[in-house]
Amino acid sequence: MNWHNLFKKKTPALRPQILKDNILYVPAQGTYLPLDQVSDPAFASKSMGDGFAIMPEGKILYAPVSGEVAGTFPTGHALTLKSENGLEILIHVGIDTVELNGRGFEPIAQQGQQITAGDPLLRFDPTAIRKAGYDPTIMVIVMNPRDVHLTPLAEGSVQALDEAMQF
Repeated sequence: MNWHNLFKKKTPALRPQILKDNILYVPAQGTYLPLDQVSDPAFASKSMGDGFAIMPEGKILYAPVSGEVAGTFPTGHALTLKSENGLEILIHVGIDTVELNGRGFEPIAQQGQQITAGDPLLRFDPTAIRKAGYDPTIMVIVMNPRDVHLTPLAEGSVQALDEAMQF
């Protein structure tokens, strides 16, 4: 499979109707899952922080908050964000997908880039990830949860930029 042909077109940003400061938005179309329902024990136990997961149907990962891309992983499967109001967020696409060594992932955003909720962060192919034997579940983890109280707002089928959690 030629991974590069999957990702040639430019991806426009999405925007919620009203951008709210205290909301984590859904980063991709799919099914919302409480974090404790993911199959990876490190994420499910919330040892890395609290948050939520999405079983993706789309191929674009959008920024769930406004702020800055604090870090990117060389394999493209994960990145960290620092929101304008101080949340430190890890977004991890898939379980054990680091083993794909970047196949199926095309980063759009760069480390240090200022972002607005809804800006595209990366392209990925959940079908190809499954075919390679990996779980494509997206985890959105607030790594400094002691500073905030997270309240789930979503359930079931969701669209990118639906409201996921309030903080």
